Amino acid sequence: MPITLYNLPGSPPCGFVRCVGKHIGVDLNLKNLNLANKEHLSEEYLKVNPFHKVPAIDDEGFIVYESIAIAYYLVRKYAPKSDLYPEDSKSKARIDQTLAALSGTIHPQASVFFRPRFYLKTKPTAEEVTAYEENVIKGIQHLIGDGKYAVGDKLTLADLAIVSHLTLALEIDCIDHAKFPKLASYYERMKSELPYFEEIYRPTIGFVKQHWASLK
Repeated sequence: MPITLYNLPGSPPCGFVRCVGKHIGVDLNLKNLNLANKEHLSEEYLKVNPFHKVPAIDDEGFIVYESIAIAYYLVRKYAPKSDLYPEDSKSKARIDQTLAALSGTIHPQASVFFRPRFYLKTKPTAEEVTAYEENVIKGIQHLIGDGKYAVGDKLTLADLAIVSHLTLALEIDCIDHAKFPKLASYYERMKSELPYFEEIYRPTIGFVKQHWASLK
């Protein structure tokens, strides 16, 4: 029986969970929530996640919320030998560090930048773009390091999480890609390496590009 994923299209944490599921061959039945209609505040959903956030999963009655916890659960239960989360303690620590930085520091700062674009439909000011580059883009560039992958010599959870945050950062016309060549190169490489990238991200990318062009 497929696992139910309570999902918000375009959400980096939700995209991350979907990538993990695809990578390890776990079917996720998407249940998209309409936040504009406050479905995340419904009595039904608050029983799933009392903090009214997405993503969350229901695996035959076992509920898990928070994207990192969900990723760990899926890998540990369905693909315990996967290279996505290697067995050695140092690699795990680096992956944990990357996921924590993305969730606790990068994502909140990115939300500060993008929220007015979607709710107020206003273009970012030059000052807002500069702050976004300093607080988000440079932070992600630090996380990818200088190798082919963020941690070690194989694709891990760290890369899947980073890619989920780069879809908004690099697919829309808000920053100068030439200023971040290492990040742009990494992103293009990951896009070509992940066979499920287009399925998961392309529909949302198209919508966001169209929305971005309409900002005033």
